[in-house]
Amino acid sequence: MPSPTDFNLSPYYDDYSEDKKFHRVLFRPAFSVQARELTQLQTIQQNQIERLSDHFFEKGTMVIPGEISYDLNYTAVKLTSFTGSSTLSDFVGKTFKGATSGVIGTIINSVATENTDPNTLYIKYQNAGTDNVSFTFADGETLNESSTAGVLVAAGFSAVVDTTATGSAANVAAGVYYINGFMVQVSEQTIILDKYTATPSYRVGLTVSESFIQSTDDTSLLDNAQGS
Repeated sequence: MPSPTDFNLSPYYDDYSEDKKFHRVLFRPAFSVQARELTQLQTIQQNQIERLSDHFFEKGTMVIPGEISYDLNYTAVKLTSFTGSSTLSDFVGKTFKGATSGVIGTIINSVATENTDPNTLYIKYQNAGTDNVSFTFADGETLNESSTAGVLVAAGFSAVVDTTATGSAANVAAGVYYINGFMVQVSEQTIILDKYTATPSYRVGLTVSESFIQSTDDTSLLDNAQGS
Protein backbone atom coordinates (compact mmCIF):
# COMPACT_ATOMS: atom_id res chain seq x y z
CA MET A 1 0.00 0.00 0.00
CA PRO A 2 1.45 3.39 -0.95
CA SER A 3 1.64 6.34 1.38
CA PRO A 4 -1.88 7.44 2.40
CA THR A 5 -0.83 11.11 2.44
CA ASP A 6 -2.38 13.20 -0.35
CA PHE A 7 0.24 15.38 -2.08
CA ASN A 8 -2.13 16.70 -4.75
CA LEU A 9 -2.76 19.94 -2.89
CA SER A 10 -1.22 23.39 -2.60
CA PRO A 11 1.67 24.01 -2.94
CA TYR A 12 2.76 20.56 -4.19
CA TYR A 13 0.13 19.64 -6.82
CA ASP A 14 1.37 16.10 -7.31
CA ASP A 15 -1.33 14.94 -9.75
CA TYR A 16 0.68 11.97 -11.02
CA SER A 17 -1.57 9.24 -12.38
CA GLU A 18 -0.46 5.65 -12.92
CA ASP A 19 -3.06 5.35 -15.69
CA LYS A 20 -0.87 7.53 -17.93
CA LYS A 21 2.02 5.06 -17.51
CA PHE A 22 4.69 7.77 -17.42
CA HIS A 23 8.10 6.58 -16.24
CA ARG A 24 10.32 9.64 -16.62
CA VAL A 25 10.14 13.42 -16.37
CA LEU A 26 12.41 15.10 -18.93
CA PHE A 27 13.80 18.60 -18.46
CA ARG A 28 14.82 20.96 -21.25
CA PRO A 29 17.41 23.77 -21.20
CA ALA A 30 16.07 27.34 -21.04
CA PHE A 31 12.80 26.18 -19.49
CA SER A 32 12.12 26.65 -15.79
CA VAL A 33 11.71 23.59 -13.60
CA GLN A 34 8.34 23.26 -11.90
CA ALA A 35 8.10 22.20 -8.27
CA ARG A 36 5.27 19.91 -9.44
CA GLU A 37 7.64 18.14 -11.84
CA LEU A 38 10.22 17.52 -9.14
CA THR A 39 7.57 16.14 -6.80
CA GLN A 40 6.15 13.87 -9.50
CA LEU A 41 9.64 12.64 -10.32
CA GLN A 42 9.93 11.38 -6.74
CA THR A 43 6.52 9.73 -6.99
CA ILE A 44 7.46 7.89 -10.19
CA GLN A 45 10.69 6.60 -8.63
CA GLN A 46 8.91 5.62 -5.43
CA ASN A 47 6.34 3.61 -7.38
CA GLN A 48 9.14 1.65 -9.05
CA ILE A 49 10.80 0.94 -5.70
CA GLU A 50 7.50 -0.12 -4.17
CA ARG A 51 6.68 -2.54 -7.00
CA LEU A 52 10.07 -4.21 -6.67
CA SER A 53 9.82 -4.33 -2.87
CA ASP A 54 6.30 -5.79 -3.00
CA HIS A 55 7.77 -8.73 -4.92
CA PHE A 56 10.17 -9.55 -2.10
CA PHE A 57 8.53 -8.32 1.11
CA GLU A 58 5.21 -8.54 2.89
CA LYS A 59 3.79 -5.31 4.26
CA GLY A 60 5.32 -4.62 7.66
CA THR A 61 8.25 -6.99 7.10
CA MET A 62 11.37 -6.47 9.22
CA VAL A 63 14.07 -5.87 6.56
CA ILE A 64 17.04 -5.15 8.81
CA PRO A 65 16.95 -6.74 12.30
CA GLY A 66 14.81 -4.76 14.72
CA GLU A 67 13.52 -7.61 16.83
CA ILE A 68 10.69 -7.27 19.33
CA SER A 69 11.51 -8.77 22.72
CA TYR A 70 9.95 -8.73 26.17
CA ASP A 71 11.32 -8.58 29.71
CA LEU A 72 9.38 -10.18 32.55
CA ASN A 73 12.06 -9.20 35.06
CA TYR A 74 11.80 -5.43 34.64
CA THR A 75 12.71 -4.51 38.20
CA ALA A 76 10.95 -1.44 39.59
CA VAL A 77 12.14 0.73 42.49
CA LYS A 78 9.45 2.95 43.97
CA LEU A 79 10.86 6.12 45.51
CA THR A 80 9.87 8.29 48.42
CA SER A 81 12.23 11.10 47.31
CA PHE A 82 15.23 11.89 45.10
CA THR A 83 17.88 14.61 44.86
CA GLY A 84 20.48 15.82 42.38
CA SER A 85 18.01 16.75 39.66
CA SER A 86 14.49 18.06 39.28
CA THR A 87 13.85 15.55 36.48
CA LEU A 88 13.66 11.83 37.18
CA SER A 89 14.73 10.96 33.62
CA ASP A 90 18.21 12.34 34.42
CA PHE A 91 18.77 9.19 36.51
CA VAL A 92 18.64 6.93 33.43
CA GLY A 93 22.05 5.51 32.53
CA LYS A 94 23.55 6.17 35.94
CA THR A 95 24.75 3.51 38.37
CA PHE A 96 23.67 3.43 42.02
CA LYS A 97 24.77 1.62 45.17
CA GLY A 98 22.51 0.84 48.09
CA ALA A 99 23.83 2.47 51.28
CA THR A 100 22.53 -0.41 53.40
CA SER A 101 22.54 -3.45 51.13
CA GLY A 102 25.60 -2.60 49.03
CA VAL A 103 23.74 -3.83 45.93
CA ILE A 104 24.81 -2.09 42.69
CA GLY A 105 22.58 -1.50 39.67
CA THR A 106 22.14 0.74 36.61
CA ILE A 107 18.97 2.70 35.88
CA ILE A 108 17.47 1.82 32.48
CA ASN A 109 14.15 3.67 32.62
CA SER A 110 12.04 5.98 34.76
CA VAL A 111 8.40 6.98 35.18
CA ALA A 112 7.39 10.12 37.05
CA THR A 113 4.52 10.19 39.55
CA GLU A 114 1.32 9.09 37.86
CA ASN A 115 -2.05 9.04 39.67
CA THR A 116 -1.37 7.05 42.85
CA ASP A 117 1.89 5.54 41.54
CA PRO A 118 5.03 7.16 42.97
CA ASN A 119 8.20 8.17 41.10
CA THR A 120 9.66 4.91 39.83
CA LEU A 121 13.05 3.84 38.53
CA TYR A 122 13.68 0.66 36.56
CA ILE A 123 17.01 -1.01 37.18
CA LYS A 124 19.25 -3.82 36.04
CA TYR A 125 21.25 -5.17 38.96
CA GLN A 126 24.98 -5.75 38.43
CA ASN A 127 26.43 -6.83 41.77
CA ALA A 128 25.13 -8.57 44.87
CA GLY A 129 25.18 -6.83 48.22
CA THR A 130 27.99 -6.74 50.76
CA ASP A 131 26.55 -9.89 52.36
CA ASN A 132 26.76 -11.70 49.00
CA VAL A 133 23.14 -12.70 49.52
CA SER A 134 21.07 -9.60 48.74
CA PHE A 135 20.35 -9.03 45.06
CA THR A 136 17.82 -6.19 45.26
CA PHE A 137 17.75 -2.84 46.98
CA ALA A 138 16.29 -2.87 50.48
CA ASP A 139 13.08 -1.09 51.38
CA GLY A 140 13.79 2.31 52.91
CA GLU A 141 17.48 2.48 52.01
CA THR A 142 19.24 5.37 50.27
CA LEU A 143 20.69 4.91 46.79
CA ASN A 144 23.82 6.90 45.98
CA GLU A 145 25.30 7.44 42.53
CA SER A 146 28.48 5.43 42.01
CA SER A 147 30.84 4.24 39.33
CA THR A 148 30.43 0.77 37.86
CA ALA A 149 33.11 -0.32 40.33
CA GLY A 150 30.92 0.78 43.22
CA VAL A 151 32.90 3.91 44.13
CA LEU A 152 30.54 6.69 45.23
CA VAL A 153 30.37 9.84 43.12
CA ALA A 154 30.86 13.04 45.10
CA ALA A 155 27.73 15.26 45.18
CA GLY A 156 25.99 12.91 42.77
CA PHE A 157 22.40 11.80 42.40
CA SER A 158 20.64 10.02 45.25
CA ALA A 159 17.21 8.56 45.99
CA VAL A 160 15.36 6.92 48.86
CA VAL A 161 13.65 3.58 48.22
CA ASP A 162 10.07 3.01 49.25
CA THR A 163 9.60 -0.55 48.00
CA THR A 164 10.68 -2.68 45.05
CA ALA A 165 8.61 -4.73 42.61
CA THR A 166 8.97 -6.66 39.36
CA GLY A 167 7.35 -5.16 36.29
CA SER A 168 7.30 -6.11 32.61
CA ALA A 169 8.23 -4.35 29.39
CA ALA A 170 8.53 -4.86 25.63
CA ASN A 171 11.39 -3.60 23.50
CA VAL A 172 11.84 -2.95 19.77
CA ALA A 173 15.47 -2.88 18.64
CA ALA A 174 16.65 -0.36 16.05
CA GLY A 175 16.01 -1.63 12.53
CA VAL A 176 14.29 -1.08 9.19
CA TYR A 177 10.72 -2.13 8.33
CA TYR A 178 8.89 -2.16 4.98
CA ILE A 179 5.97 0.23 5.54
CA ASN A 180 3.69 1.87 2.95
CA GLY A 181 6.19 1.28 0.16
CA PHE A 182 9.15 2.72 2.08
CA MET A 183 12.07 1.20 3.95
CA VAL A 184 11.43 2.97 7.26
CA GLN A 185 14.05 3.27 9.97
CA VAL A 186 12.72 2.49 13.44
CA SER A 187 14.56 3.71 16.52
CA GLU A 188 15.06 1.48 19.55
CA GLN A 189 12.21 1.95 22.00
CA THR A 190 10.77 0.39 25.13
CA ILE A 191 7.21 0.34 26.40
CA ILE A 192 6.35 -0.62 29.97
CA LEU A 193 3.54 -3.17 29.91
CA ASP A 194 2.77 -3.49 33.62
CA LYS A 195 4.64 -1.24 36.03
CA TYR A 196 4.70 -3.53 39.05
CA THR A 197 3.58 -6.98 37.87
CA ALA A 198 5.17 -9.56 35.56
CA THR A 199 2.13 -11.29 34.06
CA PRO A 200 1.29 -9.10 31.03
CA SER A 201 -1.19 -9.99 28.28
CA TYR A 202 -0.85 -7.64 25.30
CA ARG A 203 -0.31 -7.44 21.56
CA VAL A 204 2.73 -5.27 20.85
CA GLY A 205 3.45 -3.55 17.56
CA LEU A 206 4.29 -0.26 15.88
CA THR A 207 2.01 2.68 15.14
CA VAL A 208 2.69 4.33 11.76
CA SER A 209 2.12 8.05 11.31
CA GLU A 210 3.09 10.54 8.61
CA SER A 211 3.66 14.29 8.95
CA PHE A 212 5.01 17.27 7.04
CA ILE A 213 8.24 18.76 8.43
CA GLN A 214 9.13 22.32 7.44
CA SER A 215 12.24 24.42 7.97
CA THR A 216 10.48 26.12 10.88
CA ASP A 217 10.39 22.70 12.55
CA ASP A 218 13.89 21.58 11.52
CA THR A 219 16.40 24.27 10.54
CA SER A 220 18.68 21.68 8.92
CA LEU A 221 16.27 21.80 5.97
CA LEU A 222 17.45 25.33 5.15
CA ASP A 223 20.03 25.93 2.40
CA ASN A 224 23.29 25.53 4.28
CA ALA A 225 24.91 28.19 2.07
CA GLN A 226 22.12 30.79 2.00
CA GLY A 227 20.40 29.94 5.29
CA SER A 228 17.00 30.28 3.63
